[in-house]
This record gives sequence, structure tokens and C-alpha cells, in this order.
Amino acid sequence: MPFVNTALVPLVTNSGFTMWLYRTTDSRADALTPGYSEPAAARLATGDIIVMLASDSMSFLPVRVGDVVASGLVLDTAEAPFRVQIRGAQVFSVAQTASAVAMTVILGPLAAGLLSNGIVQASATLAGPVAQVAFSISDAGGAVVRGPTLATVTGGNATASLPAPAPGTGYRLRVVSTSDGAVADTSPAFSVTLPFGLLLQAGGALLIEDGSRLLV
Repeated sequence: MPFVNTALVPLVTNSGFTMWLYRTTDSRADALTPGYSEPAAARLATGDIIVMLASDSMSFLPVRVGDVVASGLVLDTAEAPFRVQIRGAQVFSVAQTASAVAMTVILGPLAAGLLSNGIVQASATLAGPVAQVAFSISDAGGAVVRGPTLATVTGGNATASLPAPAPGTGYRLRVVSTSDGAVADTSPAFSVTLPFGLLLQAGGALLIEDGSRLLV
């Protein structure tokens, strides 16, 4: 059977290169006969590839010059359906620029001799974008017994006044940023004592503030 020009259809064309599909009932040997592809000489270009589905094989045939087709590569010795699959992939990426921001808080020293009827004056020095902090006092077991009391940071400093807790030991003052719990500081343990009492004299006895005798 002679070459059928309408059976030669382009699959891919790009930059002067074309991949063709040619289906025929002729055998591979017949299709490679010199002059067989002459009717398509005007359409074929050097370097084109013809995917030929012959009666006995499937082959890749490179076009040399004009209608001269090389023997190429046999993909299968039996005719198989030809499929062209086109796949696309979309690439999506996100870039985020981040920079480190340093934030620190340091508690100021506490006054000595804290009394249970007095006031704990708390202070802290801060660096970085900290706008507000919270002061609190916890007991030896870690339970909060005073506060939290909020304080605004001004000029890198914050202060607050908290009522002193009951007499005892192991108390700790804590300050923490309200926007970032990791920015915090805790004082060493401190003690709170009873307030001082007045001693009065009655005859030969000393009396404490409530009128009871002082026993020594």
C-alpha cells in the first residue's frame, strides 16, 4: 500500500521541530522502502521524528534529508495504541522575612525589713518593645498571694506598689510582660515580718501595745 499523506499528522511543533504520528497497515519493512515517504517530502524537515504505527511494530523514525527516513528505533514489535500525555505542575512558594527582637526585663532590688502591714515597692528595668508588665508575689509553694498588678512601661522602667503578704518566708516577687510570657524575671526569696509593737511601762512591768504584760 502506498504512503497515505493524510495519515501523517503533527503531534508537537516547536522551534522548527515537529514530531509526527503516522498510522499504516503496511509493515515496517515496507514503510522503510526508499521513496516510500516521498509524498510528504514538502512537509518533513531534517531532524523531525515520525512515530510510526505499522502493522507489525511501533517505531521512532528520524527524518534525515527530505523524505529520507532512517530505520530508527523499534519500541514494540506489535502494534500498540499511542497516547500523548500532557502534565503541568504549578509551583507555589511563600517567603517570609523575619528579624530578631531583643526584649529583657530585670527586677530592681527590694527594700530590706518588709513588714506585714507595709507595702512592697516593686520596680523593673526593661529593654525592647515591652509596653506593659504585671507584678505579683507568690508564697513558698508558688501560689500567687498578691497581684497581679499591671504597670505601664515608661522610659524603660515600670513600678508598682503591692500590699505586703502575711508574715512568713520564701516569698518571691515576679514581673512578666503582658504580651510575651517568656519575658519575665523572679526575685530571690524574701521574708515578711510582724510589725513593730510599742512597749509601755506600768509600775514595774512592761506592757505591749494591747496592754498585755511582756514576759522576759
